[in-house]
Amino acid sequence: MRLAERWRRIYFFTPTFRPVGGVVKIFDYVNHARGLGLEPVICCPEPFKEGLPLFELSRFSDISPTNGFKFIDFEKVSVGPHDLAFVSWPTNYEVLEPRLSRWTRHEQVVCIVQNVRWANPTFTNGYALRLLSRPMARIMTNDVVLEACRPYLNETSTTEVIDLGHEAAFFAKERSGGLGPRIKVAYTAWKSDVGDRVAETVRDRAFEFRAIRNPVGWDELRDLYHWADVFLATPLAEEGFYLPGLEAMAAGAIVLSPDAGGNRAYCEFGENCLRVELDDPASYVEELSSLRATDPGEIERLRRRGYETIGRHTLPREGELFGRFLGRLTDRLNGARSA
Repeated sequence: MRLAERWRRIYFFTPTFRPVGGVVKIFDYVNHARGLGLEPVICCPEPFKEGLPLFELSRFSDISPTNGFKFIDFEKVSVGPHDLAFVSWPTNYEVLEPRLSRWTRHEQVVCIVQNVRWANPTFTNGYALRLLSRPMARIMTNDVVLEACRPYLNETSTTEVIDLGHEAAFFAKERSGGLGPRIKVAYTAWKSDVGDRVAETVRDRAFEFRAIRNPVGWDELRDLYHWADVFLATPLAEEGFYLPGLEAMAAGAIVLSPDAGGNRAYCEFGENCLRVELDDPASYVEELSSLRATDPGEIERLRRRGYETIGRHTLPREGELFGRFLGRLTDRLNGARSA
């Protein structure tokens, strides 16, 4: 769909160009906006540089000044009466608010809430929670985030859930059957050391462990998932989504995951993954030990359900829902202006 001509430009605020999950999602929405016929303007305190890892991702590789994209510093933003703005980091709203013109309505700001931490009064010293009561349009990335934030939301503002999409096909690997006699176990260690503690505990030579210790590019992550028979999810206590678990499912690995809030959007414990306790290596070890005796048919069932889960979290679906969201939002804004 194409939006009405009066809505031409949308300012995207990002605190950095590092390819962390929240930033990647902002740029997915840059692509969605472009597909809707809007002009994305990217606002960041860091200067654009060729060769940054974020822009080496294939779906962002053409986002550059040479291809007509405008990159500006926060200080140069000015959101006019027919512009939209898009924020994710709560503190970026502090920068944005003084840069709204006197004729700009608050709902011309679209805030994507990617994490249940927004409802935690200790997160950003409570600023994020207080911001939920401000009038603006909001996208929640799953129902769990919505329910955590619902008691604090401004009831007059547009709020909708758009399930998080991902380019999971990049990580895909088709597998079948049970686990082999030597089970390969993978994990990442930049959020938690629980994987290391599990590896130190398990002395059984039937298991082989491999870890990535620092944030890396997608190629390295895909290699890890493809190598692994089992992936140990190690999210923080409050996660917005925790993409590695979904990526590992796409690669056909059996995922062991704690319940960390937002990952309930795709984790169906006992169906497409196995539940362990947060930051409890003994719980991971127990599940790993049980996998040695698990019937190959049960392994195949978990894997197939994981593959089915991937289909609910695609970028085309996310872009389609964003278009509908903006259509309803701009119809509302147009009606308010003509009233």
